[in-house]
Amino acid sequence: MNALAIQLSAIFALACVFVFGKYLRISSPVYSQYWLSAAAGASVAYVFVRALPEMSEAQEVFTRVTFNRGLPFPELHVYTAALIGLLFFDGLEHMASRSGAADRVRGDDASPFAYRLQLGGFAVYGVLVGYLMVHQRSLPTLLYLIAMALHFLAVDHALEREYGSPYERTGRWLLASAILAGGLAGILTSMREELLATLLGLNCGGVIINSMITELGSEKKGHFWPFCLGAIAYSLLLLLI
Repeated sequence: MNALAIQLSAIFALACVFVFGKYLRISSPVYSQYWLSAAAGASVAYVFVRALPEMSEAQEVFTRVTFNRGLPFPELHVYTAALIGLLFFDGLEHMASRSGAADRVRGDDASPFAYRLQLGGFAVYGVLVGYLMVHQRSLPTLLYLIAMALHFLAVDHALEREYGSPYERTGRWLLASAILAGGLAGILTSMREELLATLLGLNCGGVIINSMITELGSEKKGHFWPFCLGAIAYSLLLLLI
Protein backbone atom coordinates (compact mmCIF):
# COMPACT_ATOMS: atom_id res chain seq x y z
CA MET A 1 0.00 0.00 0.00
CA ASN A 2 1.50 3.35 -1.02
CA ALA A 3 1.77 6.40 1.23
CA LEU A 4 -1.26 8.17 -0.23
CA ALA A 5 -3.52 5.15 0.30
CA ILE A 6 -2.29 4.85 3.90
CA GLN A 7 -2.99 8.53 4.54
CA LEU A 8 -6.47 8.38 3.01
CA SER A 9 -7.31 5.25 5.03
CA ALA A 10 -6.09 6.88 8.26
CA ILE A 11 -8.07 10.07 7.63
CA PHE A 12 -11.23 8.09 6.90
CA ALA A 13 -10.72 5.92 9.99
CA LEU A 14 -10.28 9.01 12.18
CA ALA A 15 -13.48 10.56 10.81
CA CYS A 16 -15.30 7.32 11.60
CA VAL A 17 -14.50 7.80 15.30
CA PHE A 18 -17.13 10.55 15.37
CA VAL A 19 -19.61 8.74 13.11
CA PHE A 20 -19.48 5.47 15.07
CA GLY A 21 -18.15 6.73 18.40
CA LYS A 22 -21.20 5.73 20.39
CA TYR A 23 -20.73 2.10 19.29
CA LEU A 24 -17.07 2.05 20.32
CA ARG A 25 -17.63 2.89 23.98
CA ILE A 26 -18.41 0.66 26.94
CA SER A 27 -22.04 1.01 28.01
CA SER A 28 -21.37 0.84 31.76
CA PRO A 29 -20.91 4.41 33.11
CA VAL A 30 -18.20 3.29 35.57
CA TYR A 31 -16.10 1.29 33.11
CA SER A 32 -16.72 3.89 30.40
CA GLN A 33 -15.06 6.52 32.59
CA TYR A 34 -12.11 4.19 33.19
CA TRP A 35 -11.76 3.81 29.43
CA LEU A 36 -11.98 7.57 28.87
CA SER A 37 -9.32 8.21 31.51
CA ALA A 38 -7.03 5.67 29.82
CA ALA A 39 -7.65 7.35 26.45
CA ALA A 40 -6.77 10.74 27.96
CA GLY A 41 -3.57 9.25 29.37
CA ALA A 42 -2.57 7.91 25.97
CA SER A 43 -3.22 11.31 24.38
CA VAL A 44 -1.04 13.07 26.94
CA ALA A 45 1.69 10.44 26.47
CA TYR A 46 1.69 11.20 22.76
CA VAL A 47 2.20 14.90 23.48
CA PHE A 48 5.04 14.52 25.96
CA VAL A 49 6.90 11.60 24.38
CA ARG A 50 6.64 12.53 20.70
CA ALA A 51 4.84 15.81 19.97
CA LEU A 52 6.86 18.02 22.33
CA PRO A 53 10.22 16.77 21.01
CA GLU A 54 8.92 17.35 17.47
CA MET A 55 7.73 20.80 18.55
CA SER A 56 11.25 21.57 19.78
CA GLU A 57 12.61 20.58 16.38
CA ALA A 58 9.91 22.64 14.68
CA GLN A 59 10.90 25.62 16.81
CA GLU A 60 14.49 25.26 15.64
CA VAL A 61 13.27 25.15 12.04
CA PHE A 62 11.08 28.21 12.55
CA THR A 63 13.96 30.16 14.10
CA ARG A 64 16.28 29.23 11.25
CA VAL A 65 13.81 29.94 8.45
CA THR A 66 12.68 33.31 9.83
CA PHE A 67 16.12 34.44 11.02
CA ASN A 68 16.29 37.56 8.83
CA ARG A 69 12.63 38.58 8.92
CA GLY A 70 12.73 40.73 12.03
CA LEU A 71 9.97 38.84 13.82
CA PRO A 72 9.67 39.44 17.58
CA PHE A 73 10.91 36.50 19.68
CA PRO A 74 11.12 33.97 16.83
CA GLU A 75 12.78 31.46 19.18
CA LEU A 76 9.53 31.23 21.16
CA HIS A 77 6.99 31.28 18.33
CA VAL A 78 6.00 27.59 18.25
CA TYR A 79 5.76 27.38 22.03
CA THR A 80 3.59 30.50 22.02
CA ALA A 81 1.35 28.83 19.43
CA ALA A 82 0.96 25.87 21.80
CA LEU A 83 -0.06 28.25 24.58
CA ILE A 84 -2.59 29.92 22.28
CA GLY A 85 -4.08 26.53 21.39
CA LEU A 86 -4.36 25.66 25.07
CA LEU A 87 -5.97 28.99 25.98
CA PHE A 88 -8.36 28.83 23.03
CA PHE A 89 -9.87 25.50 24.00
CA ASP A 90 -9.83 26.28 27.70
CA GLY A 91 -11.70 29.49 26.92
CA LEU A 92 -14.26 27.58 24.86
CA GLU A 93 -14.79 25.16 27.72
CA HIS A 94 -15.29 27.94 30.27
CA MET A 95 -17.69 29.88 28.04
CA ALA A 96 -19.74 26.76 27.32
CA SER A 97 -19.73 25.79 31.02
CA ARG A 98 -20.94 29.21 32.12
CA SER A 99 -23.66 29.23 29.49
CA GLY A 100 -24.70 25.69 30.47
CA ALA A 101 -24.78 26.59 34.17
CA ALA A 102 -27.08 29.52 33.42
CA ASP A 103 -29.37 27.24 31.43
CA ARG A 104 -29.54 24.72 34.28
CA VAL A 105 -30.48 27.48 36.72
CA ARG A 106 -33.39 28.41 34.42
CA GLY A 107 -34.27 24.75 33.92
CA ASP A 108 -33.53 24.93 30.19
CA ASP A 109 -31.69 22.53 27.93
CA ALA A 110 -28.12 23.29 26.87
CA SER A 111 -28.00 26.63 25.07
CA PRO A 112 -27.68 26.70 21.26
CA PHE A 113 -24.94 29.31 21.68
CA ALA A 114 -22.78 27.02 23.82
CA TYR A 115 -23.37 24.12 21.46
CA ARG A 116 -22.44 26.10 18.34
CA LEU A 117 -19.45 27.62 20.07
CA GLN A 118 -17.95 24.30 21.11
CA LEU A 119 -18.88 22.56 17.88
CA GLY A 120 -17.25 25.32 15.83
CA GLY A 121 -14.09 25.16 17.92
CA PHE A 122 -13.82 21.39 17.59
CA ALA A 123 -14.52 21.61 13.86
CA VAL A 124 -11.46 23.86 13.50
CA TYR A 125 -9.55 21.38 15.65
CA GLY A 126 -10.68 18.51 13.42
CA VAL A 127 -9.44 20.31 10.30
CA LEU A 128 -6.09 20.90 12.01
CA VAL A 129 -5.65 17.28 13.11
CA GLY A 130 -6.71 15.98 9.70
CA TYR A 131 -4.18 18.24 8.03
CA LEU A 132 -1.40 17.16 10.35
CA MET A 133 -2.30 13.52 9.72
CA VAL A 134 -0.67 14.07 6.34
CA HIS A 135 2.18 16.39 7.30
CA GLN A 136 3.37 15.31 10.75
CA ARG A 137 6.65 13.41 10.62
CA SER A 138 7.33 12.34 14.21
CA LEU A 139 5.27 9.14 14.11
CA PRO A 140 4.24 6.39 11.72
CA THR A 141 0.74 7.19 10.50
CA LEU A 142 -0.80 4.27 12.41
CA LEU A 143 0.56 5.42 15.78
CA TYR A 144 -0.60 8.99 15.19
CA LEU A 145 -4.00 7.59 14.21
CA ILE A 146 -4.22 5.59 17.45
CA ALA A 147 -3.39 8.61 19.59
CA MET A 148 -5.86 10.93 17.85
CA ALA A 149 -8.59 8.27 17.64
CA LEU A 150 -8.45 7.71 21.41
CA HIS A 151 -8.41 11.45 21.93
CA PHE A 152 -11.42 12.08 19.68
CA LEU A 153 -13.32 9.16 21.19
CA ALA A 154 -13.16 11.00 24.52
CA VAL A 155 -14.17 14.28 22.84
CA ASP A 156 -17.13 12.56 21.16
CA HIS A 157 -18.29 11.13 24.47
CA ALA A 158 -18.08 14.51 26.20
CA LEU A 159 -20.02 16.31 23.47
CA GLU A 160 -22.72 13.62 23.30
CA ARG A 161 -23.14 13.68 27.07
CA GLU A 162 -23.39 17.47 27.12
CA TYR A 163 -25.62 18.13 24.10
CA GLY A 164 -27.47 14.88 23.43
CA SER A 165 -29.73 14.71 20.38
CA PRO A 166 -28.53 17.90 18.63
CA TYR A 167 -25.03 16.48 18.60
CA GLU A 168 -26.33 13.07 17.52
CA ARG A 169 -28.24 14.57 14.58
CA THR A 170 -25.71 16.98 13.16
CA GLY A 171 -22.68 17.56 15.39
CA ARG A 172 -20.85 14.29 14.92
CA TRP A 173 -21.28 14.51 11.15
CA LEU A 174 -19.87 18.03 11.08
CA LEU A 175 -16.78 16.97 13.05
CA ALA A 176 -16.24 13.91 10.84
CA SER A 177 -16.51 16.17 7.77
CA ALA A 178 -14.00 18.61 9.30
CA ILE A 179 -11.41 15.82 9.65
CA LEU A 180 -11.99 14.72 6.06
CA ALA A 181 -11.69 18.32 4.84
CA GLY A 182 -8.44 18.84 6.76
CA GLY A 183 -6.97 15.60 5.48
CA LEU A 184 -7.95 16.36 1.90
CA ALA A 185 -6.41 19.83 2.22
CA GLY A 186 -3.24 18.22 3.54
CA ILE A 187 -3.01 15.87 0.56
CA LEU A 188 -3.73 18.54 -2.05
CA THR A 189 -1.69 21.41 -0.63
CA SER A 190 1.69 22.05 0.87
CA MET A 191 2.67 24.61 3.47
CA ARG A 192 5.82 26.51 4.30
CA GLU A 193 7.90 25.07 7.12
CA GLU A 194 7.30 27.92 9.54
CA LEU A 195 3.51 27.77 9.11
CA LEU A 196 3.50 24.01 9.58
CA ALA A 197 5.55 24.44 12.76
CA THR A 198 2.96 26.92 14.04
CA LEU A 199 0.11 24.47 13.37
CA LEU A 200 1.98 21.78 15.25
CA GLY A 201 2.24 24.06 18.27
CA LEU A 202 -1.49 24.86 18.16
CA ASN A 203 -2.29 21.15 17.93
CA CYS A 204 -0.11 20.28 20.94
CA GLY A 205 -1.81 22.92 23.06
CA GLY A 206 -5.23 21.63 22.01
CA VAL A 207 -4.41 18.00 22.78
CA ILE A 208 -3.03 18.87 26.22
CA ILE A 209 -5.97 20.96 27.42
CA ASN A 210 -8.68 18.75 25.90
CA SER A 211 -7.11 15.65 27.45
CA MET A 212 -6.96 17.40 30.81
CA ILE A 213 -10.58 18.51 30.51
CA THR A 214 -11.55 14.91 29.73
CA GLU A 215 -9.60 13.56 32.69
CA LEU A 216 -10.48 16.22 35.27
CA GLY A 217 -13.48 18.13 33.95
CA SER A 218 -15.74 20.28 36.06
CA GLU A 219 -16.92 17.31 38.13
CA LYS A 220 -13.46 15.68 38.45
CA LYS A 221 -14.68 12.23 37.41
CA GLY A 222 -11.29 11.12 36.12
CA HIS A 223 -9.55 8.05 37.50
CA PHE A 224 -5.82 8.17 38.20
CA TRP A 225 -4.81 4.56 37.61
CA PRO A 226 -6.55 4.12 34.23
CA PHE A 227 -5.10 7.50 33.19
CA CYS A 228 -1.65 6.39 34.36
CA LEU A 229 -1.87 2.98 32.70
CA GLY A 230 -3.05 4.51 29.43
CA ALA A 231 -0.10 6.91 29.49
CA ILE A 232 2.40 4.15 30.32
CA ALA A 233 1.06 1.72 27.72
CA TYR A 234 1.12 4.23 24.87
CA SER A 235 4.52 5.57 25.96
CA LEU A 236 5.97 2.05 25.81
CA LEU A 237 4.43 1.58 22.37
CA LEU A 238 6.06 4.81 21.19
CA LEU A 239 9.43 3.94 22.69
CA LEU A 240 9.48 0.42 21.27
CA ILE A 241 8.52 1.35 17.70
